[in-house]
Amino acid sequence: MSHKDHCSICEKKTEKGIYLLRVYICEECEEEMINTPADDPKYEYFVKRMAKAHKSMIPS
Repeated sequence: MSHKDHCSICEKKTEKGIYLLRVYICEECEEEMINTPADDPKYEYFVKRMAKAHKSMIPS
């Protein structure tokens, strides 16, 4: 049986990905993030999704 986690970027449940500062990112999103230039509008989307994911890890 395989283990699946929810990607913090696309929210899909996947088996393959990485944890970056306790935030899970699927392989597809990781690849897209790596290849997105900073001047691309999608870059800002990734920054916001990562910030939201990190904030959710902080207990209230």
